[in-house]
Amino acid sequence: MRAVLITLFLFAIVPGQSFAQVNNQEYPFNSLLPNDLRSPPMIRGTQYDCQIRVRADGAENVYQAFVGGSFSDPIRNISSVACFQSAQMCDAYLNFMRGYLTTTRTASCQHGYYDGPLSHF
Repeated sequence: MRAVLITLFLFAIVPGQSFAQVNNQEYPFNSLLPNDLRSPPMIRGTQYDCQIRVRADGAENVYQAFVGGSFSDPIRNISSVACFQSAQMCDAYLNFMRGYLTTTRTASCQHGYYDGPLSHF
């Protein structure tokens, strides 16, 4: 009983910052997750959208991530393409997707923007 009261007291005195705000600072890709948690991340229209990133930084100055894999139960194949300003953010996105998908078949970053037939998953 005493532990429960102490826990409740600690939650009452914590500043009004929500857990979602904390998680989004530590994990910048959480906001991309769809509500069903079984669909591709929602990249279009965000700062990671390749059209937006290339327009802002130039095709030769972006890092493009390609990720493909699947979920199980039921089996569902997912692929994603996103663009970043740095290699570190691109690698962080690959690690994020490896944790999101049940199975990752491909995950790579490349320097420069590729606008070929496979770039529009």
